Amino acid sequence: MARSGFTLSVFAVAAAKAALLHLLNFLDTPASSPATSDDNGSLKVSLDLSTGNAPHTAPELVLSDAVEINIEQVALLSGQQALAIARSDPGDNLDLTRNTPIWAQVQMVPRGPSLLILQAGEGLGRTEQDQPAIYRYAQHLFATNIEPLIPPHYTAVVRVILPEGRRLAKRTSNESFGVLEGLALLGTSGISEPLAATDALDRFRQSLRERARSHRDVVFCLGSNGHQVAHRLGIASNRILKTANWVGAMLVEAALLELQTVL
Repeated sequence: MARSGFTLSVFAVAAAKAALLHLLNFLDTPASSPATSDDNGSLKVSLDLSTGNAPHTAPELVLSDAVEINIEQVALLSGQQALAIARSDPGDNLDLTRNTPIWAQVQMVPRGPSLLILQAGEGLGRTEQDQPAIYRYAQHLFATNIEPLIPPHYTAVVRVILPEGRRLAKRTSNESFGVLEGLALLGTSGISEPLAATDALDRFRQSLRERARSHRDVVFCLGSNGHQVAHRLGIASNRILKTANWVGAMLVEAALLELQTVL
């Protein structure tokens, strides 16, 4: 059975939370939910991945359970700053970010207009509007897990650094989608489903066969974002199928089933 993992956003938020919790110990405001260690001494932080009121979240992706994420290192820096490092684990997915380190540098500054400020460090891409490539669900995760920990009179400035991000981004289509000079924190869920594993293709084919019994026209979506777009276009749920990376194999299956159209 293929193993699920987590998206890059989750590890970025986990690193930020670990750095903030560590920093609070030196601000005379000890954290109410500190990071914990397991029997082997490994540091872990608990994250809430619930979508809550996060924008444009498909119903099947709503989560409520907390998860624990490993933290490799955490350290106090000069001034009111701390740095923590997590490492990406996307599960049994074909994901080029596997094992890449994610750093989060957190600095406390006097309270300003914003409670939380997110910045793009080296390797985290920027949009064509020169904004950090941190998209809606990732922003929601940061707000949910970081803002409640920020003490009164402070603003937390979180700088996300992906040391390998610029190199890895060259192997993606990011620039075609307006993400420049690095990777992005995107996605509509914190869970990285192993849809590229071969057993996923078997499930997709079976779903297509079931649809073909009552429908001759179907809609393929690469992932959750496309699934949501299809819903917003008014396409019936029983005509929509996810394909992940298996578009070619699914088109062949559709031809064998003699379907009339595939969108």
